Amino acid sequence: MRKNIVIISVILLSLYSCSSNKVETERIVLQSQILNDELLTVMPGDLLLVDDCLVWSDPFARDYFLHVHSASTGKELGRMGKVGEGPKEFISPMINRYCVNHQIFAVDVNGKTVGYLSIDSLINGQEPFGKVTDRENEMKMEKMDHELYIKSTDNGSETYFRTIIDGQESFWGVYPIPEMKEHIGGYTSYDPVEGLFVFSSFNFPYLALYKRENSTFTLQWEYKSDKENYIITDDRIIFNRTIKGVRDVCMSRDYIITLERDREKDPIDETTVRRNISKCPRTVFLYDYAGHLLKIVDVGMPVMRIAADRSSNVLYIIGGNPDYVLAKCEL
Repeated sequence: MRKNIVIISVILLSLYSCSSNKVETERIVLQSQILNDELLTVMPGDLLLVDDCLVWSDPFARDYFLHVHSASTGKELGRMGKVGEGPKEFISPMINRYCVNHQIFAVDVNGKTVGYLSIDSLINGQEPFGKVTDRENEMKMEKMDHELYIKSTDNGSETYFRTIIDGQESFWGVYPIPEMKEHIGGYTSYDPVEGLFVFSSFNFPYLALYKRENSTFTLQWEYKSDKENYIITDDRIIFNRTIKGVRDVCMSRDYIITLERDREKDPIDETTVRRNISKCPRTVFLYDYAGHLLKIVDVGMPVMRIAADRSSNVLYIIGGNPDYVLAKCEL
């Protein structure tokens, strides 16, 4: 009898320990401050925070596809990345989301132009376009930091990413759907100070944190939704298109921030959204660096892009009010 009482006590203690370690998610509503309400674009591309500058891309621009703004005032400081078919021009530009030395890597997916666009040169009234080195052109990898280059491996590889760090090649990373060694669309963010790398998927709710250790990265944790919105059939992943995952990701001082829809409050069919900004999610999810979802924050307007850095908890957004605006929110 006494033995049974001891066993029951241990079970109850374990249940209490599990429940006490569970982090409750808080829902809050904040009001964003509009910085600039003159973003003239059909649809904005990426949003980057580079020290005291905000840079957003316009994939449908007819003149220049990169706009540089002051992060404090929202004032446009200049534009760069000329659209065209001539030298130093881009027909269909695509940029790197990692900015090294205030230089943004850009490539023409339907042309031959490859190079860096310098924020400092633009502000100083100089030619912002600069060539890549022969070595970088041969590598065909994204420059994530000084002497750190990254790209995805081929489908079927044992690991998800390939990097070259200080000249050393390494392979690392797990597949979000482990039973299928297939790369899926996603967004990433990198903190060069602590060497933290975040990978997310926009096909289904998924988040993973890696940490740089010498010449490679190691997985710290993965976060997946309790409900799977995909099936595997005929060796293919079929996603439920009515549900989306992470639409953008960044890191602030205290949070890993994802742009996600709070489906408990806003269970919209994602196939109806398309380019209608009023149907974009109004919420960002705040995770701590241990992988706990702490807060779901309604920022007061539909959001398309987010950006932050590790110096503060200020979140910068491209949202709709009702047209595209630059705004910020203190989390």
